[in-house]
Amino acid sequence: MALIGIDVGGTGVKAVAFSTTGEILASTYQEYDMYSDAPGHFEAVPSKIYQSTRKVLRATAAACPERVDGIGVSSFAESFVCFDKDGNILCNSLMYLDTRGTDLPAKLFEKFPLEEVKAYSGASPRHIHSIFRMMLMNEIWPGVLEKTAKIHFMADFIVSCLGGEHYTDYSLATSSLAFDINKKQWRRDIFEWVGLNPDALPKPLPTGAKIGELSAAAALDLGLPAGIPLVSGGHDHIASSVGAGVYKAGQMMNAIGTVDGFTILTDSAEVGRAANGYDFIYKPHYFQENYAVMTSNLTGGVLLKWFRDHIGKFEKEFWANEGKDFYAEFEKQMAKEPTDLIVLPRFGGAKEAPFGKKAGILNMTLSTTNEEIYRAFMEGESFEMFGYFNNFLKSGGRVDSLTAVGGGARCDTYMQIRSDIFNVPVRTVTCDQPGALGDAMMAGIAAGVFANADEAISSIVGIRRVFEPDAKRHEYYMEQYDKYCRIYEFLATVK
Repeated sequence: MALIGIDVGGTGVKAVAFSTTGEILASTYQEYDMYSDAPGHFEAVPSKIYQSTRKVLRATAAACPERVDGIGVSSFAESFVCFDKDGNILCNSLMYLDTRGTDLPAKLFEKFPLEEVKAYSGASPRHIHSIFRMMLMNEIWPGVLEKTAKIHFMADFIVSCLGGEHYTDYSLATSSLAFDINKKQWRRDIFEWVGLNPDALPKPLPTGAKIGELSAAAALDLGLPAGIPLVSGGHDHIASSVGAGVYKAGQMMNAIGTVDGFTILTDSAEVGRAANGYDFIYKPHYFQENYAVMTSNLTGGVLLKWFRDHIGKFEKEFWANEGKDFYAEFEKQMAKEPTDLIVLPRFGGAKEAPFGKKAGILNMTLSTTNEEIYRAFMEGESFEMFGYFNNFLKSGGRVDSLTAVGGGARCDTYMQIRSDIFNVPVRTVTCDQPGALGDAMMAGIAAGVFANADEAISSIVGIRRVFEPDAKRHEYYMEQYDKYCRIYEFLATVK
């Protein structure tokens, strides 16, 4: 018995087959390119994404030694696919990286007050939200909204190609900025204002709901039996939190990859809204009694990659010739004690930057080593994320434990730094594909393989290690964090 999770990303898609105990039975990944005709323009070609998904699913199914009993799909948010009345794709999909349309949110506030939008949507409006993507698409391809008879968000688009019906889940619907998270229904008036017929929208259902079965045609193409339940895992961060076993209020997932992101579960809607001052996003979670409060820093793992490619260039080339991984090798020699360096980590800017968009390394001397700088980069990025974390706590939220996933979670020293700064236990999981695993778990629950989420988590999610906070180091880091904040406050006054 096997379950397949499909994680559709911005630059590639993976399909992973899991056993009912969490063992990876087969896995396939394929990259695809975004279309870009000018700087800042990033478009997805839906047909290419599906063809890549088809290839990885077929290859994974062929390599899987067990019968497949469920398929779950999650994807990046905001992007969608437009179809005409005959079922033809009308245009490309705009990606979250596309920088066009930054002036569009202001037009919304002329009709709908900002506080009203925040109250029903759970988010601070940004140009990447789906309704602004729709307005921009109508400028790029005039008349496209008028011709649109059906819309699928990206994960639902893939499921529809496999035999799924015209549904979406709450987490992807929330990314539109035109979904009422309290009433769990579309704001038809917002879409009418944008210029889209609301009848083109998919029916919203809870994340993890069964939205169809594998069609006979898709089954024949993929080498799988028809009738396999198809499930929308929704937004990839939600799926990853499920795959990491984060399912109770007070638990938090920290995904540390190219982007450094939080998903905090809370049973209080008001906490999520209060934290919006720090640009949190508030979404219904898969576990319906809870909500997900989400935010991210776009620098994230890019900062450590910058260190590797520039400061650690010699070591990178040396270890590459030895067939060794830079990050694994550098961790062995990096500083083991807290540094007195202060890294301002916004090397790529910041989307909200309450203290300004500056970056730098302070307190360096002639004795400073590369190993100290590398650790300080981890400390500085952790301070950046601690600001969000601390604001959530001050607004009345609760965090009892933190589960880390992604590339950063493979570095034990980094995980101890996070635990010491945040002053909570940090655990890492055994599976390094939590998004696909979450999709597979939700598919297994929908297919009846697991009785409920508790059974799925206890059967599949394995804990690799738990890092406990050190009280003395936390005290020291809070002194450093105070300096970090005061430096940013000062730099905000420097023009």
